[in-house]
Amino acid sequence: LHIGDVDHWCIHGGDVSCVCEDPTEPTFGGGYVDSFLGGEEEEEEEVDDSAKHWMKAHTKNKKRAERIAELFSSGKQGTLSPDIEDWDDDWDHVMDDLYNSEYENDKEEEEGEDDATTTTTTTNVPSSSSSSNTIDVVFLGDSITEQRQGTQFGEIVDDYIGIKKVFEKQFTKEKGGMFDGVALGLAGDTSPNLLWRIMNGEIPPNLNPAVFWITIGTNDFLKTQCSEEVVLLGILRIVEEIQYQKPSSIIVINSILPISTRSNGVLDDRGPFRKVKTTVVHDSNIWWPAIVSVNNELEKFASEQHNVKYFDANKVFVEERSDGTYIVEGTMMRANVHPSKEGHKAWGKAITERLDIILNKKHEI
Repeated sequence: LHIGDVDHWCIHGGDVSCVCEDPTEPTFGGGYVDSFLGGEEEEEEEVDDSAKHWMKAHTKNKKRAERIAELFSSGKQGTLSPDIEDWDDDWDHVMDDLYNSEYENDKEEEEGEDDATTTTTTTNVPSSSSSSNTIDVVFLGDSITEQRQGTQFGEIVDDYIGIKKVFEKQFTKEKGGMFDGVALGLAGDTSPNLLWRIMNGEIPPNLNPAVFWITIGTNDFLKTQCSEEVVLLGILRIVEEIQYQKPSSIIVINSILPISTRSNGVLDDRGPFRKVKTTVVHDSNIWWPAIVSVNNELEKFASEQHNVKYFDANKVFVEERSDGTYIVEGTMMRANVHPSKEGHKAWGKAITERLDIILNKKHEI
């Protein structure tokens, strides 16, 4: 990984028109790292809220990973039913340890939530019913991965409950899935944010899945506006870290999912739109060619590595039509960025087929 070789940091050109982070260094999430750790006072309240929500969600992921690792290493079955107050206690301790800061307890607000919300925080943990005491797959990523948990920043989102049920059915053996899996995602994360998480407890020593499945990079484009080179380096740095921590695990790099800035889901228009000259970035959809470029490099990298695989999700989400390349209708939602329930179902089926090849050592065509 050579930062000095990067031609330009920002996707629009140059090095100063974006907020791109060093892709080789872990970065605390929440969006306001420098200010949170002692920056300008005028942003203090916004900084605290953003960082606290992110850190609290990370702490939930961390404890969930630890509990799942314990269950599988002991060969026991179980259900993780997190208690809201327990999460608050963990959160307070983490903040004190990391920043030597005191934060007011949020229990009054949480105690005011209705019982239904508290009940829905129950999270199913895959049973360790297989002969192996190792979970099959751990999914790591941003909001696209966190959708599988039914949450955003660790809080239940009604629109994601269907996605959560689809994931549990596909990746819990007790519910008919071929493999046991767990999703550890956090909304808004860039590659450096995910790097920080895996270097700070989200893949504990006793969590040793057969496969780590990484889906990251979308926010490196949309949020921090990084160039293709920087996005690529960020993803490879995560692979490098997992290889260092978990040398016996296989790593699958999922392709960065398509992004369309048009309501009809067009990615590459060979029709009349291409002839229209415009200075509006979103109309020209620079994201898709950038995504294709990074995905091509990821595929090439994986082909040259031991225990690293590349998974092209375009076969699920992208289709060619007579007038251009489009996102498959019905597979995406929310401005053509996040997969829908149907998209997750189709994607999960394709992932299962690939895992069957990888874990059962079938011949790959």
